[in-house]
Amino acid sequence: MKSNYPEMKHSHDIWHTAKNLTKKIIKAGQDRECRMLQKWAKHIANHFWYCCQKATSEIEFRGMWGGVLHHVINEHEWIVSIGSTGSNHCHHGPLAENADEEKEWLKKNSKAHSVLRNIIFDRRFLKKIPFYLNARETGELENFQQQILQYASKRFAYTPPVYRARNRLAAIDHNIHYSRNINKNRHGEIMYKRIYNKKSGRWIASPLKVEKTYPHIRELKKGVIQMRLADEVGMYRPMVLEDSDPRRISANLAPVIPPPVSTLVQEQIARRS
Repeated sequence: MKSNYPEMKHSHDIWHTAKNLTKKIIKAGQDRECRMLQKWAKHIANHFWYCCQKATSEIEFRGMWGGVLHHVINEHEWIVSIGSTGSNHCHHGPLAENADEEKEWLKKNSKAHSVLRNIIFDRRFLKKIPFYLNARETGELENFQQQILQYASKRFAYTPPVYRARNRLAAIDHNIHYSRNINKNRHGEIMYKRIYNKKSGRWIASPLKVEKTYPHIRELKKGVIQMRLADEVGMYRPMVLEDSDPRRISANLAPVIPPPVSTLVQEQIARRS
């Protein structure tokens, strides 16, 4: 990317980075003296998302990101900041009275705090900060891939024309319903639905969109019927494969033309005798 497309901004999917960060913290929390880190994993990952969305430069990201080491020891203001534009305080508002009930504050310079410091200031992680500043993720693309699976399940095999047609139907469905409005109740409040996230192991609330209407189905059916009525040849005709059809590829990749089966059998019998 850097050599061939220097004008393009290269980004990483921050969702995957947040997931790997959570796994590292949870793994570190398996130590008896660091078990409290497991309850902090989700909150530190959320802080990473916040830094990616708010920071506009690498030095600003470092300042905001390093502040988590102060927050986990219940220290929300500090004297020395990282760089001239780094923060010297937490960006959250006043904490609730029961903020420490769910997770335990760490002790400064304890083993858990030292282990977390190594994770936060990991050299390989900090080296990739420029790729996080755009706060980009591939969630929308993954949603579209799930849409394709509704039309072309992996449990079945399709011929290339059928698979291409199903992909196009999925693309039409996705594009038409992409900008659906959020469903609201009679009081004008946004309606939500519960979704269980298998990757994070917890329930989340997602806004409920209005039902799909599929306005393109009627036009597609109309077009199919019109093409069928205008077709003078009929459905029963020899099928000619397209030049790009994968079925034109040889069944095997052997560079040598295969001999007749009878010849191979005779050779095997001769070798055994």
